[in-house]
Amino acid sequence: MSDHNTLYTVGEVAERFSLTVRTLHHWEAQGLLVPAERSWLNYRLYSAEDCARVQRIVIYRATGMKLTDIKALLESGESGVSHLRRQRESLVVQRQQTDRMIEAIDMLLADAMNDSALTVEEIGAILGDADFAAYQVEAEERYGDCDDWQEWHRRTASWRVRDWRESVDRFQRVESQLIEAIRAGVAPDSERAADLVAAHREVLSEFFPVTPSKHYLISRSCLQDERFRSHYDSQQEGFAQWLAIAVGHVARNCGVDTDNPEWE
Repeated sequence: MSDHNTLYTVGEVAERFSLTVRTLHHWEAQGLLVPAERSWLNYRLYSAEDCARVQRIVIYRATGMKLTDIKALLESGESGVSHLRRQRESLVVQRQQTDRMIEAIDMLLADAMNDSALTVEEIGAILGDADFAAYQVEAEERYGDCDDWQEWHRRTASWRVRDWRESVDRFQRVESQLIEAIRAGVAPDSERAADLVAAHREVLSEFFPVTPSKHYLISRSCLQDERFRSHYDSQQEGFAQWLAIAVGHVARNCGVDTDNPEWE
């Protein structure tokens, strides 16, 4: 449609811009787009300039601009910058309103799901861990007879979506504080590190009683098992090592024999 001497039928223009003939007729009725000519059979014929106008209308419509505003803009001969800025501000407000509606829907869904027991797959989705179900099978085989494993199940049996999400938030807050400390150069044997270790042990204790000795063994397993180590090191290089050293320092101060630690 670059030939300025060529005229196009309403069907050709509609197809070119993925519009309907009815839409073009409506635009004409609104005075937004008037075809350059009419054939001897009174068919609408559009010029290259008309097609360029269609292109601008389509672009402005894509921003959500009203037809009346588009008409005023095109007839004013302005660049459209001020109109587009106003439209952008309007869209930002709409997006904020949409975000609030989505948040409200999520809350309603969470409330609805709060009355239903969750599957391990659903828990994994909340935790953001696609392998959670597989880890549960592995842990059941290894620790199924352990009192703490049974306690973990007892405490979380009644948990619903909100409970798991709140737990995730608590873990993330503690891990964020640990990362900030590492980046700030806090020594793992410092008092600040000891406070953070205590906070980390506290969130772990939501599931079963975690003593300094158990905490030490957990920290060592996070170093030895690449899956768990990557959870920490993917957030901050050296995170798992720093945490293990800090936990070990606290454990020794609590009287734990870290050379021969026991799960007690």
